[in-house]
Amino acid sequence: MRLKLRIGTRTSKLALSQVAEVHLLLADHLTDFQVEIVPIVTSGDKIQDRNLAEFGGKGLFIKELEEALLSNKIDIAIHSAKDMPPLIDDETEIVAFTKRLDARDCFISKNFNSIEDLPKCAVVGTSSPRRKAILLRARSDLKIVNFRGNVDTRLIKIENEEVDAAILAVSGLIRLGKESKIRKIIEKNVMLPAGGQGALVIQARKNHQELGRVLKKISDEKTEIEIRCERAFLQELGASCTTPVATHAEISNNKLNLKTILLAHNGDEFFETNLNTKANPESAIKLGIDSANKVKKEAEKLLAKLI
Repeated sequence: MRLKLRIGTRTSKLALSQVAEVHLLLADHLTDFQVEIVPIVTSGDKIQDRNLAEFGGKGLFIKELEEALLSNKIDIAIHSAKDMPPLIDDETEIVAFTKRLDARDCFISKNFNSIEDLPKCAVVGTSSPRRKAILLRARSDLKIVNFRGNVDTRLIKIENEEVDAAILAVSGLIRLGKESKIRKIIEKNVMLPAGGQGALVIQARKNHQELGRVLKKISDEKTEIEIRCERAFLQELGASCTTPVATHAEISNNKLNLKTILLAHNGDEFFETNLNTKANPESAIKLGIDSANKVKKEAEKLLAKLI
């Protein structure tokens, strides 16, 4: 009799496509397992008309999945890495990271080609404090509005001209086969990505060690080093879903580079860091912590307004 592996996931098309991506990776390593997909509606999915920051932020996208994991209703949970708070339940751990897709953001609009192309006082949809602050830093005239819903819902709102434009993650559109909707990819030096953007993570119980060992086989080492660095920065900084902060780590030529930016909500103040180290797991954590400490030391006044 084959063992059952229960995979917990959110119910959106994007979440289910992410499960399919992980299932494919697992196929060669879990031949003795029968996979069962367990769809779970999270609080973040239920709240569509309000800003999530009012209710606890991004953690709302993992809360019910984590509870199902702890109560043994599922064996693993699959998340977008950027939805994972820096701190997770002590009885669980992130056991695998999928290879990161394009981490950049993109500009989507029915009538305009870029941020620069937007008319004065144009309405731009985003619920991300990071994207909002970066947009206002570039264009203080823009009107930024809360923009919730799954990817298809947001694309319909754009097509119906409820907003002049919106900013979405490139990776989500790739996973849904919606790349044709992209008007312009925004380069990282213009809009630094959110920590974890573009990758998926697998969360499991710490006491399920045998399963954890199997899952580690599908983990992408480069992505794991980069995202653990980004998460170390966010954790040390004390950032939450309401903090306008971006952090992106990238390995090149055996060097790990971490760029970060902390902004005032209206974009009129900001502080950037750009540090590098050896590309290994231990150095990655230290780099994240060192970058956060640099922000805490040199941007103390700005940070005090935000955290």
